[in-house]
Amino acid sequence: MKISDLVGIGRLGSCDARGFYRVLIKPEYMSVFMETDEVFLIFNSDRVFYVTISEREFSDRKIWIRFAEDGIDIERGLHKEVILAIENIETDEDDDQMDELIGYDVIFSGIRIGRVKDYFHNNAQYVLEIETELGIQILLPYVDYFVGNEDEEHRQLIVQNVESILDSNDLVLGSSGLRKAP
Repeated sequence: MKISDLVGIGRLGSCDARGFYRVLIKPEYMSVFMETDEVFLIFNSDRVFYVTISEREFSDRKIWIRFAEDGIDIERGLHKEVILAIENIETDEDDDQMDELIGYDVIFSGIRIGRVKDYFHNNAQYVLEIETELGIQILLPYVDYFVGNEDEEHRQLIVQNVESILDSNDLVLGSSGLRKAP
């Protein structure tokens, strides 16, 4: 994950004696903040912590949170500013693009290995559900490492680097197509 995949929703203040941190949340993200317990703390471009909010307190129109993880206070003391962030929320436009892939043939090394049947979002990325020629379902993360190209004209999705996924499903790709591993 890259920092560009995160959205800053507020700032993390200092820690009090009870282990609670004051947070300042942007008004437009308050409802999102209240619904999630998993956030990221961005200390600088190379220091990002994934943390869990274990408690929330509200006093005098101030929000205080405590984390389940230890050691945050030490890292917090080393930085002037800490950004509280969440994963970038996908838009309906992204869902529309994914809907168009349903029914596409999936091609690996020039050989059809199946067809896109459905997809879902796992809070990190989209995952394609591919039905193989053998009736076995493969889950393929829709990321640049695996997805090479989309051929809209021929309704084909060209994939790459899927050897480990095929192997984990006991499948091998031969010159005659996909088959069950011996």
